[in-house]
Amino acid sequence: MNSAIQEFLDFLETENDEDYGDFMRETDHHLMRMVDSMRALTPEQVWTIRKLREQLLWSYQSDIETVKAELREGVRHLDQ
Repeated sequence: MNSAIQEFLDFLETENDEDYGDFMRETDHHLMRMVDSMRALTPEQVWTIRKLREQLLWSYQSDIETVKAELREGVRHLDQ
């Protein structure tokens, strides 16, 4: 697995913010760091990242665990 993706997944496992706003900001920062660390993204990967980021930033879910699970699933597809 790509080390940047693994680092992001590790972050999600240890992230423990209870406030969605704090979670969103910190997770977005780590998501963008992951993207910056990845090289030569395919159009499909770019689309997936945009979809994940939109879901993170504009989702009105307050259940952090649900959002984490969706992010984990989406990020794992980047490595395929």
